[in-house]
Order: sequence, then C-alpha cells, then structure tokens
Amino acid sequence: MTRDEFEKNRRRFGDDIDAWPLPFRREALEFMALGGDADPDGALDRLVREAAFVDGDDQALARKVMARIDAAAARPPLLPRFLVAPAGFAACAVVVLVAASVAGYQVARLQDEAQDSELLALASGARVPDDGGPAIATDPGEEGAL
Repeated sequence: MTRDEFEKNRRRFGDDIDAWPLPFRREALEFMALGGDADPDGALDRLVREAAFVDGDDQALARKVMARIDAAAARPPLLPRFLVAPAGFAACAVVVLVAASVAGYQVARLQDEAQDSELLALASGARVPDDGGPAIATDPGEEGAL
C-alpha cells in the first residue's frame, strides 16, 4: 500500500483503521508498521491485537523453535571459544604484533648491512660510488686526504 492509497482509504472508511474492511485493514496496519504511521506504538498494538485473532498451534510453533535452537547448539562453532573471548583475542593480537616486530627487525637488519659496509668503506678512506656499486680502492698516497 502506498501513501496515496492509504490516504484515499482513510477518507473513504474513516480515521479508525480498526473499523475498515479486513483486507484494507491488514494492508493499512502493515503500511503503518513499516513507518507510514506517526504513532508506531499504536501500529504495533494493533498488529498484536490482529495477530491474537489468528488461529495457530502454539505448541507446534514452540517445538519448531526449540528444534532450531537445539540444532544451532549441536553445531560446532567456526572458531574455538578461546579465540572469541577477549583474553584469547588479546593473546592473538600480541602474537601478531611480536611476529610483525621480529619480521621488521629482520628486514631492517638486511638493509643495514649495505649501509654498514658503505660506512666502513668511507671510514677506511675508500671512495663509495653513488650508484651503489663496489667500492673503489684508494691510492696509498691519498690516505691522509680526509
């Protein structure tokens, strides 16, 4: 039901939705439950009253609900409960951070070896090329040039 249809039926049947014919009443109550009514509590009350008049087997419904709950409880969870608990989550986070730190130090150590060799070459007086190639040996007469 659209807003226009609702307003047209309101002018036709009156403001009391409970007095409307049954097919129009159901559509109007559904429309109001979806947010068409300014009073959502009133719409909910009317829907509950309407549902109370519908015949149904409450015991069969309760058995179905309990069966679904039992089926969900019997199924093992995807993650162990330890990992979902706050302490388990914190432990996993610590392990990841430690692993990332160790990996970072290893990568930095590999990069520092090239810089260390360049600094040692510079300290010994050897010229270091700009392109990162092998160091050029100096002449024995140029040792005091620095």
